[in-house]
Amino acid sequence: MRRSRPPAAERLLALAASFVAALGGTTAHAQTDPFALPTGLTAKSLPAQQGPGLSEIAIDGDVRARMVDLAWEQGALTILAADARAAGLPIEKEAIGRIALDSLRVAKWSFDSLRQRLEIQLMRKSDRGNLIDMSRAPRSDGDSVPLTALRVDYDLTSTVAQGRTTFGGFFDTTLVRGNVAATSAFQYTSRAQDDGSRFVRLDSQVQLLFPKAGLVATGGDFISAGGQSQRAVRLGGIQLASDYSLRPDLVTVPLPAFTGQVAVPTGVDVITGDQRYSLGELQPGEFTVRNVPSTAGRGEVSVIVRDALGREAIQNAKFYMSRSLLAPRLREFAINAGFVRRRYGVRSNDYGPLAANVYYRRGLSSRLTIEGTSEWTPGLINMGARGDLALGGIALLTVEGRASSEHATGKSGLLTHFALESIGRTLSARIAATIPTADYRDVATKLGDPLPPREFLGQISYNIRDAMQVQLTAGRQERRFDSRYPSFEPRVTYANANFRARVDRKIDFFSSFGLRQGTVRSYSAWAGLSFQFGGGRSAQASASAGTGAPTSASAGFYRHATEDHPIGYAFEGQAGAASRLSAGTTYRSRYGRLEGQVEQVNGGFGARVNARGTLLVTGGTVFARNQTGGSYALVRTGSVAGVTVMRENRDAGKTSRKGLLLVENITPQVPLTFDIDPEKLPINALARQTQRRVLVQRRAVGLVALDVIRFAPRAVRVTGPDGANLPVGTTLVARPSGEMLVVGFDGLVDFNAEGGDHAIERTLDNGAICVFDALSIAAVPAAGTPVLACRVEIRPAFVENAKARGPRVRSGRPASASRR
Repeated sequence: MRRSRPPAAERLLALAASFVAALGGTTAHAQTDPFALPTGLTAKSLPAQQGPGLSEIAIDGDVRARMVDLAWEQGALTILAADARAAGLPIEKEAIGRIALDSLRVAKWSFDSLRQRLEIQLMRKSDRGNLIDMSRAPRSDGDSVPLTALRVDYDLTSTVAQGRTTFGGFFDTTLVRGNVAATSAFQYTSRAQDDGSRFVRLDSQVQLLFPKAGLVATGGDFISAGGQSQRAVRLGGIQLASDYSLRPDLVTVPLPAFTGQVAVPTGVDVITGDQRYSLGELQPGEFTVRNVPSTAGRGEVSVIVRDALGREAIQNAKFYMSRSLLAPRLREFAINAGFVRRRYGVRSNDYGPLAANVYYRRGLSSRLTIEGTSEWTPGLINMGARGDLALGGIALLTVEGRASSEHATGKSGLLTHFALESIGRTLSARIAATIPTADYRDVATKLGDPLPPREFLGQISYNIRDAMQVQLTAGRQERRFDSRYPSFEPRVTYANANFRARVDRKIDFFSSFGLRQGTVRSYSAWAGLSFQFGGGRSAQASASAGTGAPTSASAGFYRHATEDHPIGYAFEGQAGAASRLSAGTTYRSRYGRLEGQVEQVNGGFGARVNARGTLLVTGGTVFARNQTGGSYALVRTGSVAGVTVMRENRDAGKTSRKGLLLVENITPQVPLTFDIDPEKLPINALARQTQRRVLVQRRAVGLVALDVIRFAPRAVRVTGPDGANLPVGTTLVARPSGEMLVVGFDGLVDFNAEGGDHAIERTLDNGAICVFDALSIAAVPAAGTPVLACRVEIRPAFVENAKARGPRVRSGRPASASRR
C-alpha cells in the first residue's frame, strides 16, 4: 500500500530542494544568501500535497485500534474504501479505491490535523440515546432477606335477629417464607350444616413462586386458569401457570411505538391523551419511542420534533390498545390437572372425577395474538383456537372456534365465538355472538354446570363532554333444554339504557331503565343522586319501580373509616313495600377493624357485630394489624426504640421498645428503600448503617436490618502487660463489632458501653493478641474511670505459624527477644 507523506515531510522536502538549487547557483549568490530560493521556484511549483496519510479514526468517541489511510484529492479529504469498510463506516458494497468523506452517510465528520485523528459521528439507527423506552422498568437491586411468618386473617361476625343469636367466622392461615407459602382457609358457623359439621375447610394449597420466569406452581385446591372462553372449575391437584404480576419490569401488552428520522440534533416531545412528555435530545438518524403510556381503545400518538432554530414539526400515529393482546414474542400458559371440587363451602372433602386443561397464548406481533386450549375429563375432550387482531387503530376483532367430542354418546359439537369492539374517549361500541351447536359440551357442563347458551350482544356508549355518559345494551340468550335445570327460560331478550351526568362538582345523577322478555314481559326503572362532601362523607338518594315490585325510595348518609379518620358511620332508610331503618358505626385502628350495625325491617329488630384483622407471628414477635393484605417489612434497629424509619423518603413510623417496626402495604417484587431520619435519631443511639434497599415477595415478610446501637460513651484507661499506659495513637479493635478505637493522652479510649462489645483487642508485634476485658466496665461507677489491663493470649493460629517459621536466633537469643 502506498503511503502518502505527511505535511511536515513535504515542507522539509521543499526546503531541501531550495537548498540544493541554491548550491547549484553562482558562488557570489551562495555567499550573499545561502537560504534564498532559486529563480522561478515557488510554493505552487512544488507537487500537490498527498497527505495526511495514516491517521487515527474515532467513531462515536471510540478510538479504533486500526489506522486508516487519508488523502486530499481535488480539495476533498478521501479515505480508502477497504479502510472505511474495516472501520464499520456505511459505504457501498461495490466501492473500491478512494472515497470522499463528504459522500458517506454520516451525521458529521472532522479532521484534527494536530492529533492526526478523524472524528466521525454515525447516523443513529434507533440505538443509544435515540432509543427511548417510556416504560421505565423499576430497579431490581434490592436485597431479599425473607423471614418465616405465620399469618392469620380473620373475619368474625355475630348476629341477633328474631330472637336467635348466631356466630360465624372465616379464617385464612398462611405459613410463608420468601417464595414458598402454605395456605389453608376454613369457616365456622354456630348453626350446624346438613351433615352436622360446624367447621368447613375451604382451600388448602402450597404455592411456589418463580419471579424471574413469571411462574406460579400450586399444589392443592385452586381454580383452573385457562383461555378467555374456558369456564373455570375448582380442582384439587397441581397447577403450573404464568403470572406476570411477579415481573413488574415486564410490559405484557403492546403499547404504542413511533419511529422517525431527524437530520440534525433535535429535541423531541410525545403527546398521548392529555399528557405531554419531554424526552430530551435526539442525534441525527433514526429514532424510536416505544411503550408510550396509553389507555385501552383507540388512540393517537403525536411526536413533536424541534430543530436547532426551535421550529416544531408534528407527526401522528394511530393505534388500538387492548388487554386481550400480548406483547410480541411474549407467551402465557397454564397447565391444570386434578379432581373436581364439589359442594364447595358446604363439604370439606368432596372431590369428583379427574379433569385437566391447558392453554397457551403468544403474541405474534403488536396487532395479533393467538391462543390454543384443550380440556379433558373422562368421556369428554374439548379443544379450541382463538385469535385477537387489532384492525389498524380502529377496532379489535376476536374469532374463536371450539370442538367437543363425547365418548359415551359418540356425539360431537362445535362452538363459534365472534366479537368486534371499538373503544374510544367519546364513542365506544361492541358486538359479540357465541353460537354452540346442539351437541356441544365442555368440561364444566360434564361436571354439573348448565349447558353453554347461545348469546348475542350489542352495546354502544357515548360520552358527552366527559360530564355525561349514555350506554345502551341489548342482547338475547337462548338455552337448550337441560333436565338438570328445568326452571331455566328457553329464550330471554333484554335491553337496558343507562345514563350518568355530572350535575355539579359534588353531585352526580344516575338512572337506568330495562326491558326483559322471557316467559313474561317485565320492566325496571331506577334513578338516584350521589353527593360527595369531602372528608370521606357522602350521601345518596334513589327511587325504583318495576313489574311486580311497587315503587320504593331509599336514602343514606355515610362517612368512611380511613387512616386519617378512624371512626366511620352510616345511616340508611327505605320506604315502600318494605320499610327499613339502619344505623352503623366503624372503628378502624392499626390493630384491626370493628363494626356494629342495628336495623329494623317491617317492625323486626336485628343487630350485627363484626371484627376483622390480621395476626402475624414473625421475628419472635406477635403483631396485630388491620386486614390490609399485601406484603410486610419488619424493620429492626437493634434494640433501640423510638427510631424514626423512612420508606421511600416518607415517614413509616417509629420502632417499638424491642427496636422493631412492622411496615404494611409493601408492594411485592419491587425494591424499596428504607432509611433512618437522622434529625430524629434518639440522643442515646448511634447508627452504623442508615439505609437498606430490600425486595419482599408476595404475601411474605422481609427483614430490613438497620445497624443501630445504643450509645453510652465511657472514658477507659488501657495499660500494657507492664502496667504502663499505651502510647498515644495506638489502634485497638472492639469485639465483636470490629469498631476501631484510638488511644489518646494518658492511655484514655472512648468506649461505647452500650454497643454490645465485651472485649478490646490489640495485635502485638510478635503476632500474639493483647486482650482487654470490657465486661468489667459496668462494675465501675459512672463517675470513675475504668482501668483495663492487657492479658496476652497465644491463640492456636499464632502457635502454628510460629512452628512453621521455626526458631530464629540472633546473638544467642530468640528472634522475639532480640526485637524487643
